[in-house]
Amino acid sequence: MVKKQLIMERAFELFAKNGIEATSVQQITEVCGISKGAFYLSYKSKDELVYALIDYFLSDMAANIEQAVSESNSDHSLLYHFYFNIFSSYQSHSNFAKVLITEQFTSCSMELFEQLSKYDQFMNSIIFSIVDRQFPNVDDSMRPDLVYTIKSFSKLYAELFISNYPFELDTVCKSLVEKVTILANQADIPLISAEYLTYTSSKSIIPTKGELVDLLTAKKDEISDQTIQQSLELLKDDLLNPQYPGVIIQGLLKNLKANSHTKWTAYLYETYLETLQ
Repeated sequence: MVKKQLIMERAFELFAKNGIEATSVQQITEVCGISKGAFYLSYKSKDELVYALIDYFLSDMAANIEQAVSESNSDHSLLYHFYFNIFSSYQSHSNFAKVLITEQFTSCSMELFEQLSKYDQFMNSIIFSIVDRQFPNVDDSMRPDLVYTIKSFSKLYAELFISNYPFELDTVCKSLVEKVTILANQADIPLISAEYLTYTSSKSIIPTKGELVDLLTAKKDEISDQTIQQSLELLKDDLLNPQYPGVIIQGLLKNLKANSHTKWTAYLYETYLETLQ
């Protein structure tokens, strides 16, 4: 296993079990079976590792949401799939999510802030698309309010899945869809503006060719799976020198989508390709 991937996976387990502040670099290196020097070759500090884990957590959630919404055959089930994927992520990683919510970090990098802003923009964009498809009769003036409500519910009700109470995921999702539907049909006093949500189109998260090449290179160094490594390398080669037919590219992207560490990379690659069409 590549050191960076190993460090992330073992640290994820330790942070979830003991908390971030209580986990030292020494403990991480011991469970990984590596030296501190090897750790600092991958991450400059524990904070940088935490940021990488947050990025992984959010990118995995975002990729799952995008896939569920884009592949849905029914506009009426879009919001359900949106909530289901968000809460499934919290449910699967409840201990780590609890740590993120309850602990305060000593520092925050501008890079992390910008990355979080991109995920926030993506979330606004995907929710606007859900509102347009599932609630096409909502007045334009009420669209931002509905988006704000959907987004707020996703944050507020996420706490259910990091508590010890056994909530039923399907019931929670259906209940929230019902509540949002009532608002979509009945509410008529606008409050939130699109500007407040800093809504932009999905173009805000489309990487440049150079950024995408750098991302593919970095992911190849992190991943131990040879199939994924080869897929990343071939996709990078095609970016620099287009040579493969579309069916090959889609097959390579399918490989990336099957790996939790590269699903978001596949989505960014696809959004970049869309700009070329």
